Amino acid sequence: MSVLDRYLLGRLLRGYLGMGLAVGALVWLIALLEALGADNGGGALATLWQASAAVPIRLIDLLPVVTVLATASVLAALQAQRELVVVRAAGMSLLHVTRLALVPALGAALLALAALQFLAPTLSPATGDRVEAGAPGDTSLWHPWHGLWVRSNADFMNVRRFDPGQLPGDIAIYEFDDQGRLERQIRAERAVPAPERWTLEEVQIKTLDGSEGPRIVRHEQYRWDSFLTARQLELFRQPPASLPLTDLWTYVASLEERAQDASEFELVLWRRITLPLAGLGMVLIAAALAASPGKGRGFSLKLVASVGVGLGYHLLAGMAGFFALVTDLPPAPVVLVPPLLLVVGASVLLVRSR
Repeated sequence: MSVLDRYLLGRLLRGYLGMGLAVGALVWLIALLEALGADNGGGALATLWQASAAVPIRLIDLLPVVTVLATASVLAALQAQRELVVVRAAGMSLLHVTRLALVPALGAALLALAALQFLAPTLSPATGDRVEAGAPGDTSLWHPWHGLWVRSNADFMNVRRFDPGQLPGDIAIYEFDDQGRLERQIRAERAVPAPERWTLEEVQIKTLDGSEGPRIVRHEQYRWDSFLTARQLELFRQPPASLPLTDLWTYVASLEERAQDASEFELVLWRRITLPLAGLGMVLIAAALAASPGKGRGFSLKLVASVGVGLGYHLLAGMAGFFALVTDLPPAPVVLVPPLLLVVGASVLLVRSR
């Protein structure tokens, strides 16, 4: 690696660090205002932690914006100070400069994917704590040895595990009569929670009456009238953004096997997978903007154009996702269209700017 390569990479890395801190501070401020507006009853430290915990995921969602701002600001500054002219006069082509700019962009995208796999789950509350906190008036207890217990009057439910997507698994339901005698026991391998009724899978129902022995019936699927409140049901689920990539992939596959709607989770999954492709497009568009001639306020105009491109892409990708959800289109091709259009358009601009 030449001296010029190290110099340009150093400038680019400092640009990413500065833009990341600036955008991260703005994201933290917005998250803090949201936490203060929610008024969850926690103290000042709890509110600050809630706002800080929201920053990494939101910053990763805005990674294309950070990429185009960091790359464009550095390359435009080099162009304004005539350093880019000197670099190209020394024999370094614009294509080589663009390849160097891709190194931190793709590195940041890969680090973001690693953070989504390992960091995102740690920033979400544990499932047991969430369910216990959302059960006013009922009693519930989570422990890693015996799982989650939920009680409603004379009925009890025990959930021993949570599958990807927070689907309850290894479920036992006990129904007692007014005298405290066990009337029915329901065991299920897993359940798909829904308002009022759950769909239990691989079910064994044991019915007890005093005169005869227990009667056992097995079902592939069984509709169970749930006694959980809407609040408790909500806390059984975690948002797609809190799941690791591997769990998202597994969960989408399991939902599709059951012929259930997986579009929301699939949308989040493909948005994350396409982060490197979006980073590639942002570097190309930033290089094209920086290579274009400009005088006077050229640096400011290029920076404003970069902000417009980054925010425009972010809004377009969000609109495409909502369009896919509303129209029941497959999320994967819809999510792939914005970064592909960005890469193609930026490549054309870069070729013309040479």
